[in-house]
Parts: sequence; C-alpha cells; structure tokens
Amino acid sequence: MFTINTDATIGYSHFPIQKVNERMQEVLYCGNPEFDHILNYLAENSGKMLRPRMVYLSGAMYPHDENLLINIAVAVELIHLASLVHDDIIDNSQLRRGKPSLNQRWGNQVSVLTGDYLFAAAFNLISQSNSAAVMENLTSTIKVMCSGEIKQLGLLFNLNLSEEDYFDKTYRKTACLFASSCAVGAILGKAPEKQIRMLEQFGLYLGYAYQIIDDVLDFVSDSELLGKPVANDLSQGNITLPVILALKDHRQGEKLRNILQNGVSQATKLNQVQKILEESGALEESVYLSRQYLELGLNLLEEFPQTAVIEDMKSLSRYLLEGYYKKLSPDFSVIPPLDLSPELYDTPPIV
Repeated sequence: MFTINTDATIGYSHFPIQKVNERMQEVLYCGNPEFDHILNYLAENSGKMLRPRMVYLSGAMYPHDENLLINIAVAVELIHLASLVHDDIIDNSQLRRGKPSLNQRWGNQVSVLTGDYLFAAAFNLISQSNSAAVMENLTSTIKVMCSGEIKQLGLLFNLNLSEEDYFDKTYRKTACLFASSCAVGAILGKAPEKQIRMLEQFGLYLGYAYQIIDDVLDFVSDSELLGKPVANDLSQGNITLPVILALKDHRQGEKLRNILQNGVSQATKLNQVQKILEESGALEESVYLSRQYLELGLNLLEEFPQTAVIEDMKSLSRYLLEGYYKKLSPDFSVIPPLDLSPELYDTPPIV
C-alpha cells in the first residue's frame, strides 16, 4: 500500500484530499515489488500538492465532473514529480525535501526511468479526459519546462544575468506549471475563455511569488528547514534574483562579483555572500517583489464572484507564501507597503 505524504492542514473544504490520495495510489501502483518500493518512497516524500489543489479549485468554481478534475489534478502532480526527479539527476542533488534523492539512493539509471514512468502515467490520465485543450495545454507546458532546464544549463555561473533572464527562466521552470494548473482546471469546468486566461495569469503570478521567496530562503534559512544545503543553487552556479540584484548594487556589486568568480564552496565565502546580499538590500527587495506578485494574483481573484471556492484559492495562496515568509529571519518581518503599479510587471506571455 502506498503512503502519500501531504500536508492535510491545507485541506480546505473544497479539495477532496483523501480521494486525490487514493487515486494517486492507484496510478502509482505497478505490481513490480521492487519498483513499487521506489514509487512509494517518492510518494512518501511528496510535498503539499499545491498544483493539484490549484487544478481542482479552478475547476470547482464551475459545474464539474469531480472524478475528471481529480484525474487531471493527479496528472499535474505526476508531471511535477517527474520534473523533480529529472532535475535532481541534472543537478546531482543528494537531498530532496530533507531525504536522500532518488538518484542518491538508486542511481541515475533507475531515476531516469522513474521520471519517464511518471510522465507516462500522467499522459495516460490526461488522455482519459478526452479534452484536446487540456492535452495541448499540459504538453505545451512540459515542452516549456524542458526548454527551461536546458536554458538554465546554458546560464550557469553567468554573472551577467539580467532580471529579464531570471524571470524568463523562472517562467519556464516554475511559473508555467502553476499557470497551467489553473488553466486546465478552468477548461474542465468549461469556464468562459476570459476567466480561463485570468486564472492562468493568477497561477503565473503565484508561481513567480513562490520561486522568488524560495530563492531568498536559499540564503537566509537553514538546511533542516530547506531540506537541502544552504546556498545550494549558488554553489551549483544557478544565479538567482537576490544575487542579480546585489550585483547591480554600486557599493557591494563589484565585491560580490570578485567573490563569485572564485567560487563559493568555502563557508567563509558563503558568509561573505550572505552579508553582501543583506547589506545591499537585495534580499529585502526580493521579498518585496514576491509579495507584490502574490498581491497581484489575489487582486485578480477579486474579479470573480466571491464564492467559498474562491476563498479557498485565496487561503491557499496566502498559506503558500506566508508559510515561507515565516521561515525568513526577523530582519524581513517588516516589509514596506506594496506598490501595485501595473507597469512594474512585464511578465513573459503565457503559451
């Protein structure tokens, strides 16, 4: 029997967590004891099922087929898990959510095949929807995610990365699946086209907010909370928003550049980087931008009838980000008032 480890405390009344877990168990079971053990290990180490919740809630706003929504919610989670498995292989990551990654325990060959199996299981569920629009949306999203991985590989250790480069990479690797999760739920609910696009944009904003704060936590949290080493992205050459902003600082930028050009594997250098990110204001500015994107997403939800399902979506969004904000050091507990000027947000188009 598979055990799906999800955070039931997020379990808002309109998301059938038990039914989703049961369907996930059915889909992951393959009948090969050795492989089932690996799949169970992966399921036990799953996260909060944020993307499936977004699928389901976006569809539950409208008259819907519950089983169909559950299937696609599970399919989206399988796509996410597959991308994490493959990402850990590419990055040679040793930990995933505080436990040894699949590639650490079973090697790259088994991990590649496990990721492929998860993608195949997701496509099987998607095909059962009999919706060409859902199939087109999710397969296009997977293509974007793969191109994002390839683009990131080409940008490793690039200290001349622009904010535009960062947001394009973030869109491809993270935000596009958040956007797609909302869109396919709304498509299955037969929502008007305008509302599908609005929910898709909401998911995009939430994806940006999520990734930015995750990049901040990489520097200010600890390895136990992160489930991975501190500054793991930077040590692998992945230049994130706080570093990009700090490199632009006229007081600290050149000093940071000199440190990074020589690598940051030593603890003393890492401490220097963390100090520069804090003193330059780059961490605070990143947190501020994350909250701006969250508020933009919540503002979009105000355009819908304020039903109980919409309230669940708002609660999910706040839980997601506020839970992350609480992991920040006290220095970031007071953030300036938000400026929601539309011209601040030149985001990539949704494809």
